[in-house]
Amino acid sequence: MLRAVLAALLLLGAVAQAADRLTLGVFAFRPKPLMIERYQPLAEYLSERLGGTRVVLEVLEQQELEEAVAAHRVDLVMTNPSHYLELRSHNSLSGALATVVSSESGQAVSSLGGCIIVRAGRGDITDLRDLKGRRVAIAGPRYLGGYQAQAFELMQVGIRVPDELDLLVVGRHDAVVEAVLDGRADAGFIRTGIIESLVAEGRLDASQLVVLNPQALAGYPFAVSTRLYPEWPFVALPHVDRSTVRRISTALLGLEASHPAARAAGIAGFSPPLDYLPVETLARSLRLPPFDHAPPFSWRDVWTRYANFIIAFGAVSALVFGLLVVLSRRNRQLAQSVAALVEAQAALQRIAWHDALTGLPNRTLLADRLRQDMRRVRRNQQFLVLAYIDLDGFKAVNDTHGHEVGDRVLVEIARRMRAVLRDVDTVARLGGDEFAAIFTDLAEASLSAPLIERLLATIAAPVDIDGLSLQVSGSIGVSYYPQHGDIEAEQLLRQADHAMYQAKLSGRNRCCVFECEVQPEVGVGVTAG
Repeated sequence: MLRAVLAALLLLGAVAQAADRLTLGVFAFRPKPLMIERYQPLAEYLSERLGGTRVVLEVLEQQELEEAVAAHRVDLVMTNPSHYLELRSHNSLSGALATVVSSESGQAVSSLGGCIIVRAGRGDITDLRDLKGRRVAIAGPRYLGGYQAQAFELMQVGIRVPDELDLLVVGRHDAVVEAVLDGRADAGFIRTGIIESLVAEGRLDASQLVVLNPQALAGYPFAVSTRLYPEWPFVALPHVDRSTVRRISTALLGLEASHPAARAAGIAGFSPPLDYLPVETLARSLRLPPFDHAPPFSWRDVWTRYANFIIAFGAVSALVFGLLVVLSRRNRQLAQSVAALVEAQAALQRIAWHDALTGLPNRTLLADRLRQDMRRVRRNQQFLVLAYIDLDGFKAVNDTHGHEVGDRVLVEIARRMRAVLRDVDTVARLGGDEFAAIFTDLAEASLSAPLIERLLATIAAPVDIDGLSLQVSGSIGVSYYPQHGDIEAEQLLRQADHAMYQAKLSGRNRCCVFECEVQPEVGVGVTAG
């Protein structure tokens, strides 16, 4: 109740204010400073014709204009036809008082359309169908001449918009032209007259652009790619006094093309309101607001229309439901059995490919991944490094503290090694205290040096087990791939194993590199412990 009273007071206040001041809201389809410069003389012209009533100009974005109309902060509205339909669907707007008449080279036009532009020299886009899958710049999806008219034309040749276009929303027609010229978009949608305006302002060389699907329309002065629609409507909100509305309508229709206000706005004046049904038809075809939602439909409507079908469907559904209950009971045991089999299969697969103690990949899985990584790095012209790791001093831990403690040391070292490697790397347990690691996707073999140093450091760090501080180290043998000549995964593993024994003989807690016929230059040789 309180809200209704406040709304009524707000409306009465707006009506009272209309006696000495009216606010004209104009949609900012181009930069606001330019729009103010263009339409301020029109507001002053209307103020002069209305005598004691001053018309104040407000240039607003579409969302801002919608909020202003809903809150009765504007009294008069100029916007594009599709936006007018949307405003009318949500507010109690009257019909248009007048329709804008544009002017180009002294020729008056009361229709607008859309232009589809591409940068000059783009020989790959010459037809509407060539736009499928292309990146297209638009000012916004709610622009009639800057999106909807073009979308309707593309729909006629079988291109679904926006699904089959890569749309780049840039907010302004001027920005669409810039996006096409600087290559951020393959094509652009703008309303008619924009090219001519930019050329007249000295901001565009017309030879830089090509208009796609040009229409030869007799008497139409603008480049156009689509069919035409009525120009912008001039609308008065319902709270504006009727006598004031009549005076505004008279002033608009009496505006001559030679008047400074018309010249500043780039128009030839206003005509009696045109039929905006073609715009409504377009919006319905494209399922655009306000026709993007189905009308309200109650359960009473459903029953009235489909009662016989609902009864038949209910009977069949009851029968089917009964059968499903029976089948579900019979299938439940089968489903449980299948689930148990799947779970068992997954467990078997994990056992087959992973080490039971540490959870790391086992030798079988390591060999499979090694073969895949070798193929990939050769194809991508990268390097792969295989490290064979043997723990130093682990036998003494087992002999002194028992196998249970030894197993816990292995689990902790396995966890540490996995933690210090990259996600693309693989560390596996080969058996006992032997491990292997694959460092793949390396631009240079030398990039493995810090990874190997991390392994040596993390292995050598003390391990705390029930108050005991135990320490082992690692001897690491390294082999590189690719090498000259063909080499198999098992041979690469044998090379790394051989290099590991060299590290053992060299003093342990270090890394040795297998010296093949041609060895990539790396930063890891024999590393002191």
